Amino acid sequence: MLQLDLKDLSPYRKRLDIIEKTAAQVQKDFQMFNLYVAFSGNPESAYDELFQEVYKHIDHLWNANLSSLWSILYQIDLDEEKALRTLHLEDQPIAKLTDLILQRELKKVVIREFYKK
Repeated sequence: MLQLDLKDLSPYRKRLDIIEKTAAQVQKDFQMFNLYVAFSGNPESAYDELFQEVYKHIDHLWNANLSSLWSILYQIDLDEEKALRTLHLEDQPIAKLTDLILQRELKKVVIREFYKK
């Protein structure tokens, strides 16, 4: 029986098909809050492009609308304690929070793909 290991997601960050599905998931979740996430699908920079798009929204919400930020985190199903620790203890909290968001969205896609098979 195949087992799914979600501890190391780095191989999935290099798979364009997974990153495209992750981008679609991010776009869907952010669109609920009228936030547009652009994604060209360029295979050379797909993950970095997605990171930059999410980062700019998280940075804006952190500075302008905490209520919406927490609503998005809830929608994404990001662990609240982990998010709070990140925002209060990390050197670059917005970058780290963006990474946590993308990891969570990536996990959703990987789990879906694993159970499709």
